[in-house]
Order: sequence, then C-alpha cells, then structure tokens
Amino acid sequence: MGKNYLFKIVAGVFFGLMVSCDNSSSDQFEPSANDGGNGTTTPPPARVLEKITLNGTVQEEYTMNGKVLQKGMLRDAGTANYYTGTVTYINEKIAKIKFIGSITGSIAYDFSVSEDNKGNVYSATCTATATDPLNSFISDYTFTYDATGKKLVKILEKKKVAGNTAYSQFTESTFTYNGNNIFKADCAKGTLTGTGAPNMATAKLTTYSYQNYDSKISPFSTLPKTFFTAWSLIRPENFYRISPNNPTSVYVMPPAPAPGVNTPMTYVYDAFNYPVSDKDQALKYMYRNL
Repeated sequence: MGKNYLFKIVAGVFFGLMVSCDNSSSDQFEPSANDGGNGTTTPPPARVLEKITLNGTVQEEYTMNGKVLQKGMLRDAGTANYYTGTVTYINEKIAKIKFIGSITGSIAYDFSVSEDNKGNVYSATCTATATDPLNSFISDYTFTYDATGKKLVKILEKKKVAGNTAYSQFTESTFTYNGNNIFKADCAKGTLTGTGAPNMATAKLTTYSYQNYDSKISPFSTLPKTFFTAWSLIRPENFYRISPNNPTSVYVMPPAPAPGVNTPMTYVYDAFNYPVSDKDQALKYMYRNL
C-alpha cells in the first residue's frame, strides 16, 4: 500500500499538480454496526482513522472532537504540500469544508455542501481562490444517485473561471460499480455550449479504475463520506475512498498520448479486518477507539 503514495506522485504529473457500509449521519462513525467481514459474531471496535504514516512520516492526520471530525490533513499528490480541510457543521450535518495548502501560493478550496438524511451530498459549490486571479474559479456541482439512493452514479461540475459570471467549462464524472464499490470513474472535461450544456465533442476523458477490491473495512469508511467526496472533487484519483472496501490495484488512464499508470496496493489487517499496514510495513494506519 506504500505504493499508493507513489501512485499519487505519478498521478500528480498528469493532473497538475477516494457487503455495503452506509456512511449516514447516524452511523458514519460506527463501522461496528456490522461484523466488518471478519466472519465472527464479535463486532469490531468502533474506531476512526487517526493517522497514516509512510516510513514514519505523517501523510494524513484526522482530528476529532469526540465522534465528530474537525479537520483532516492530507499530503497533496506529487508535491511537498499538505492540505488541511476544516469542517463546519450546521444541525449536525457537514455544511462547509475549506481546504488550505501549507505552501504559499496554493489554491484554497472553499466548499459549501448540502447533505441528505443518508449522509449523501446532493449539491455543492466550490470557490477556489488562487494567487493569480486567472486561476481562480467557482464550481457548482449536481449529484445523481441510483434508485436506492445509496450509490453515486454521476457528478456534473459547471465552472466559472477567472472571475467570469457565466459558466464556461464542465467536468462530468460517471461511476461504475462492482457490488457496492466504485470500480471506475470516467471523468470527461470540456467546454459548455452557448446554452450551458456540456459539449461532449470538446471533452477529454480520464479514467480512474479501482480494481480487485478486498472484502475488508476501508479505513476511510470510519470517517464522513462527505469529506472524501469533496477531496475527490479536487483530486479524483481518490474517489475509491467513498467505497466500503479497499482496492488492491489502481489504474489511471489520462487523455492520449499520456500512458496509463497502474499501481498495486497491498494490506495487512488486524483481527477485525481493518488495514493496519501494507505488506512491507512501510505505510501504516493508526486508529482511535471511540
């Protein structure tokens, strides 16, 4: 799994620079609501992911207030930059997440999100502020779910760039599932027509494939799905993080002529089927019991 961060570094070159586990508002911090695939009647302990390290260096860290996520710090792909996402709640639902980079000049991403009672995001707006106003933008997102309301099947982003008041660009992300896990995210980017519709003739496609899932507990499923949904809107290689299990291979195919990149991912699990490290003991997951 240490290769996951190698994957992010390689992916950063291309992109410039995440049995069902329902993350609803009632149980998003309660993976012990099922047996975690451990095949026993003993429930796993209720816990949250607290930290991920690579060769002893912190790659991600999550700060809780009791059972409530306050902020998450994540290393950005292919850079020395860390983004800290600070979460704001209204009526016990996530309403805002602001990602600020550790390096001067990093783009700041300020999300306003709306959650339904299942803990799904159904609309969002991102105001991205860059040092150069030409790189700033405002994006509005619409989310489409399947008939059960559990599986995210499409996200349409419309973007206003460089202070313009009209939408001019779009990204349409379409998801394919294997069971309850996202198997593939097809992300098409292009320009909008004069009527504001996606002009697919202008689109360039990047495909993210999250393959060969295990049947164990994803460490990211112990934290709010909305947080990783927002982070994946910035860095779509992370869409697998809103799945309940762990992919053992990640394949990214950017627009031609760039080559595809495949990254194997390995895990060592504890007795309750939470990943605790990769097979080389380089990447380690640390949890806090609730």
